[in-house]
Amino acid sequence: MNSPSFIKRIVDGVSAQQLTFIIFMLVIGLIFPRVFAPLHPFNGTFLQIIMFSTGLRLAFGEVFTESKDWKTLLLGNFMMMVGLPILVAIPLAWFAPEWSLPFIIAAAMPTGITAPAIVNVLGGRTSLALLMAVSTNAIAPITVPLVLKLLVGKSVTLDTADMMWQIASVIVIPLLLSGFAQMRLGTKRIEKAETAIKLTNLTAFGLVVASIASASARGGTNGLITIGFDGLIIAGLMMIFWFGIALVTTASLTWRERKDRLTVTFCLTYMSYAMGIWVADTFFPETQIAPKLVAITILVMALFPVFKWLFPDQRKGLHRAHLIEKV
Repeated sequence: MNSPSFIKRIVDGVSAQQLTFIIFMLVIGLIFPRVFAPLHPFNGTFLQIIMFSTGLRLAFGEVFTESKDWKTLLLGNFMMMVGLPILVAIPLAWFAPEWSLPFIIAAAMPTGITAPAIVNVLGGRTSLALLMAVSTNAIAPITVPLVLKLLVGKSVTLDTADMMWQIASVIVIPLLLSGFAQMRLGTKRIEKAETAIKLTNLTAFGLVVASIASASARGGTNGLITIGFDGLIIAGLMMIFWFGIALVTTASLTWRERKDRLTVTFCLTYMSYAMGIWVADTFFPETQIAPKLVAITILVMALFPVFKWLFPDQRKGLHRAHLIEKV
């Protein structure tokens, strides 16, 4: 048996089913939180590995091109950081005020920094997701305190310098290093190492997903039971509402392709879970809303298969193009 070929087949097989792999690791992290909780201090390192391996296969020219479309970024940033928390607060204040705070906190968070890697799995525009993740995280120290003060009446102070450094160390620096590696190694050498890059990315991605899920050990998995069936129905309906707002918002981006509009839609729904938990624990410890934030996060991840189905199938597109070319 050719060992490298065997490993390649396994890695390619798992890569083809990355969405299933992500959900599996999420479930494992929730079921065995004590196993993965010790990995929390290394989440930053895992994310750096993910961003570096993603960057090795990223077309940096596309990132530069995307940055020119300021209208898309402006609309996406405004809705993610200001519009969404205000809109989700309106119906909740009427029929489920006990869910207002967790949803406002979740909606006020920036796009999760793993969004580019997940979008790459789902078939979206990685470069656009990267810009959304960086830009929303960059303005979060300004928008999050203002939005929470407006909607909750609570003063929140975020360490701007620390947050900027976290963004730089987790996203910007690994991407710069991967860009330098692209120039030094060349495309052919990187393609030869494709299996090793995929394996590294999958391992780091699986561990960070399980580690983040295990954060619910502080009252999450047991706390989910206390939410009750009615609570889960409310959370589910609100996530459908949230998803609908994102779809309606991105429908206005008529100058962008469907793939791009769906990428922004994903970025509007995939918030930074870790930051949300930190804000809740730091500024609202008496509310014990961590289980509700965990429930919201699980519902967000439950949308992954929906996005996978909505994103245009690139293989089918290539197949159709090939058929047209033959005709």
